[in-house]
Amino acid sequence: MSNNTIILKGCIDNFKGANGLAKSDSEVFELFALGQTTKDLDLTFEDLEASIVDGGNDGGIDSLIILVDEESVTSDEDVEEISFTSKTSATIIISQCKKEASFKEGAIDKLITTLPELFDLEKSEDALLQRFNPDLVSLGLVARSVWKNTMIAGGKLKVLINYCAFAERIEISGSFDAKVNQLCELCGKQFVGADINYSNYSAEELLRLFQVQKNQRLSVKFKDNPLSTSYGENGIGYVGTVKLGDYRAFLSGDEDSIRDDLFESNIRHFQGLVDVNKKIKQTIENVTSEDFWWLNNGITIIAANPSLVGTTLSLDDVQIVNGLQTSYSIFNNHPGDRDDARSVLVKVIITEDKAAIDHIIASTNSQNAVSPVLLRATDEVQRRLELFFLNAGYFYDRRKNYYKNQNKPVARIFSIQTAAQGIESILFYSPHAARSKPTTLVKDDTAYTRIFDGGKEFQAYLNAA
Repeated sequence: MSNNTIILKGCIDNFKGANGLAKSDSEVFELFALGQTTKDLDLTFEDLEASIVDGGNDGGIDSLIILVDEESVTSDEDVEEISFTSKTSATIIISQCKKEASFKEGAIDKLITTLPELFDLEKSEDALLQRFNPDLVSLGLVARSVWKNTMIAGGKLKVLINYCAFAERIEISGSFDAKVNQLCELCGKQFVGADINYSNYSAEELLRLFQVQKNQRLSVKFKDNPLSTSYGENGIGYVGTVKLGDYRAFLSGDEDSIRDDLFESNIRHFQGLVDVNKKIKQTIENVTSEDFWWLNNGITIIAANPSLVGTTLSLDDVQIVNGLQTSYSIFNNHPGDRDDARSVLVKVIITEDKAAIDHIIASTNSQNAVSPVLLRATDEVQRRLELFFLNAGYFYDRRKNYYKNQNKPVARIFSIQTAAQGIESILFYSPHAARSKPTTLVKDDTAYTRIFDGGKEFQAYLNAA
């Protein structure tokens, strides 16, 4: 093996061992490659596993990921929950992950044959099942539904095709390249108006992606020394104003894009130019005698390990739990001018009390009506389940990616929805409902209280998951 493949094998072996994966080498390579090529999408390990459709009759597709506004969609029920508009952005990611030493034309040939069949809207489910396996058909139908609804609403669609191989570097023939062009042209005709992108990934590209790590320690520069205050032994707080240009820089990630990972604990995403955001936009763009923070409620941040040097506060595990609309409005509409004297009010709360964190998230987001499903993670039974799993050496992910971000073994991480589906399938003998209506199990009060009954033995939840 070459240097690149030797190093990549070591990375994959470490990935397998660290995450306790009892899978074949080809399956582990597949998960590793998917994790690297989708690293900037903040998908969970469960999202990646659910996307895998390879095996017999897979049509050359190893993984099918469907995203709507960067959220994973895996069922018809998920699609029914989405309000498709002209601002909707949908992405379909079709991946081939082959633990082979070269890129092969046969893989492209299969896609050229498969995609017109799988995405033929006139083909029924029964017709597709005669050709493809049930997992591929199930996700294919979801992808078709997302595609159709996005186009009808006037939204945008991206189709990404990724081919990952355990090769030293990308070495392809002219014939291979011609077939890729044929595949892209075919997709362009199939998905009219969509943005089509094809990418090859060898050991070299996968290693480059693997070495890109999220920097969890961030610094926010206050305009003046922030007020520091404590509340007994429960935590520390910092309050102060941050110049709009400095706050925009704090939000910026690679290529001047907003760091979306900062908002994982916020219960809402950016709502676009709704009335309140139009007003914030106008306030940002029109400089007056009034400071910005006089007219705005400000930002609430939860973080860890503070270090204050002068007016700069450095923090770990930053989560913006309130002020998402304000943050996006500043990022989208402020030019980043550091000479602009206007500022935004920023509160930083340092606490490791999980119950307090949940209470802060719920309380700071209570100005408008909130769907109960968004706040299930704060229920007492969920906190108790998390502790029970933790004591048994497993991780109950009440808040999406909380344990993934701590680099816990992914094979030992289970979400609320996974536990709900396990209980519904095994204790209530209803796997069909668990598969067809996973969201309802958590969203519907009757189903939720039946499944998450604090009187049940918690070992059953762990066993079922």
